[in-house]
Amino acid sequence: MNRGSKISVISTAEGALRKLKKAQIAVFNCKKEGAKFIFEVKDKDTQKVFAIFDKPCYNITVVRKSPKNKLLSFLAVRAGLVAGAAAFIAACAVANSFVLKIEVSGSGSYLEPEVKKIVYDEGAKEFKPFSAFNFSVATGRILALPQVTFCNIEKRGSVLIVDVQVDEEHFASVDPKPLVSDCNGVVKNIVAVCGTAAVSVGQSVSKGDTLIYAHTLAGEKEIKCLAAGFAEIECSGRAEYFAEGESDTSLKEAYSSILIEEENILSRTHSVSPTEGGVIYKIDFTYLHKISINLS
Repeated sequence: MNRGSKISVISTAEGALRKLKKAQIAVFNCKKEGAKFIFEVKDKDTQKVFAIFDKPCYNITVVRKSPKNKLLSFLAVRAGLVAGAAAFIAACAVANSFVLKIEVSGSGSYLEPEVKKIVYDEGAKEFKPFSAFNFSVATGRILALPQVTFCNIEKRGSVLIVDVQVDEEHFASVDPKPLVSDCNGVVKNIVAVCGTAAVSVGQSVSKGDTLIYAHTLAGEKEIKCLAAGFAEIECSGRAEYFAEGESDTSLKEAYSSILIEEENILSRTHSVSPTEGGVIYKIDFTYLHKISINLS
């Protein structure tokens, strides 16, 4: 059984053992090979052995180093390599604890600007620790995006991969354009799920004005993305209704004539003027008109 370093010395076994015993050095696995006496000693005694047999006539050599000394010698000779390997391992460990890149994949990759904005909002940014990322909230917010049916976020090494899948039925009908007003009125509500709101509540708009831009802001930089959301606009209208005579029933019928499908009437007033064969009800009214884009 190997206990330490194996040493060879040109000496009689009796003479060598006498010297070693006098120095209180334990020896193991002793054997003779011609004029050589070969034995093993513990690592802590190796230098003492060389001191005992320091005369040239003994011709002492180390036949085999102990496993421990072999390792120390290896590390000493290759100190630079070991240091480099240690530094590399440490760098990998540090890099894996950070997010160095964010990728958006899947059929919903066209939502990348808005997905990245959500990811940034929830704490994951390039060259930032992954531990700061609110995984659950980010997943929920991404699933709330238009047509999104699946979201999986995982970290592979230092890359954060966001897999987003959308409803294929709606994917083909996605409109890449901004949301544009189709009427004149005053904005009562504006919600940009994706993209950037171009107007604010209380602002007057005309037909053709942009309501939601198809881009988002990353700092001061504009990034193209899908425009998705809706606007509610208060509009004004005027209508006329002919009746054979003025009555509560005629007024009710006049008001019913201005009911617009899916529009919410906010206010209405009327005036009555005679005409040949009856009367004309002139009705002024306001209603809430809703317009949306890329919402399922």
